[in-house]
Amino acid sequence: MAAQKKSVAKRKPVPRHTRKYQFRNDHPTDQHVEDILNFWKRGKQEITNLRKAVALYYALEQGNLHELFEFFPQYKAQFAPNTADALEEFMNILRRQQVVQPKQESQAIEQGGPKQLAAPSLPMPIFEDDDEPTVLIRTSTGTDSSMNFVSAMRGMQFTA
Repeated sequence: MAAQKKSVAKRKPVPRHTRKYQFRNDHPTDQHVEDILNFWKRGKQEITNLRKAVALYYALEQGNLHELFEFFPQYKAQFAPNTADALEEFMNILRRQQVVQPKQESQAIEQGGPKQLAAPSLPMPIFEDDDEPTVLIRTSTGTDSSMNFVSAMRGMQFTA
């Protein structure tokens, strides 16, 4: 008997495009990323995990934690505590504040109002700008931050 071949259903071709990335040699972060990508590639998960990673990163950048909880539901309790725990914590804060308040109110009522603290009177300050050098700053609207900084330092003039 001849071995029978299994018929494999052919998939419909999906239009695709390719992106190429360059990693720096001898750079620990780039090497780490490349190792992760190679690990995913061996398990045939590279593209799927890249899609998930980019979607998650973009969502977090936009302040959307829903994507994080969708991929990692175990972290939801850390970011969004349940109502009972939050209420209990709020009640503890209120209890700590109420311990201090009755003592202050009873003292104020016994003495007929708030007590003024004894403090020495201080004379008003005298401002004399003649002794200090005047700093003139010229602003720049350039977009290169390092050149902008250097230009700002050059633009400062000290006059007496």
